[in-house]
Amino acid sequence: MFRRTMAMLTDQFPGSEIALGIQLKHIASRALANRSTQGYANADNSWADHLESAIDAARFRRIEDLYHAHKAGEPIGYGPGSDRIAQTFTDIQHAVQARGGDATVERTMLRKARLSIRFGTLNHCAMDENNPVGAACLDSTVIPEGHKGPLQDRCRPDRCVNSVIGPEHLPIWATQRRTLLTLINTPTLPTCRKDVLQRELGEVDAVLSKAPEEPQ
Repeated sequence: MFRRTMAMLTDQFPGSEIALGIQLKHIASRALANRSTQGYANADNSWADHLESAIDAARFRRIEDLYHAHKAGEPIGYGPGSDRIAQTFTDIQHAVQARGGDATVERTMLRKARLSIRFGTLNHCAMDENNPVGAACLDSTVIPEGHKGPLQDRCRPDRCVNSVIGPEHLPIWATQRRTLLTLINTPTLPTCRKDVLQRELGEVDAVLSKAPEEPQ
């Protein structure tokens, strides 16, 4: 499975067949690799199922980390989306305490909660695709047939009720704010460009305003 995963990922790059043939030690009499190499790089249903399971497991570990942070009294994020997640965590804590359960019960209940959260670099998305109320990315747009979930290229962390701004995101947004201020204060910058940057600054400020204090 490891060899197949490496082969399928490497296959996306130019010259991959030669590199894969060498790495997998497939002997070939020609410059390219043999059919064994191509077989490893081809799509495979069992590999896809394994990948999906691995993604789910990694995602659950991230949710567990958020849950333990919430139990420790640490902020897991800011905005309406994080408030919903925090309330779910609190409900689980109360249910476990009422049952006198241990960590195993707690973990089982956390898994059954099936929290809707997609982890990202600039923010997390807590949109429930079965009830996408308030999803800014879906406003005034045509949703592709068969598509489920958010439209990530239209994400608006500044005004979406499903956006979760985590503590780890704030330094990135603060850096962006300082960069925008530096550009706006450039004397030679055209007025029209400054106007665009001011709008971007307003969006960044809206994101940072969700947190109690702006990071330095």
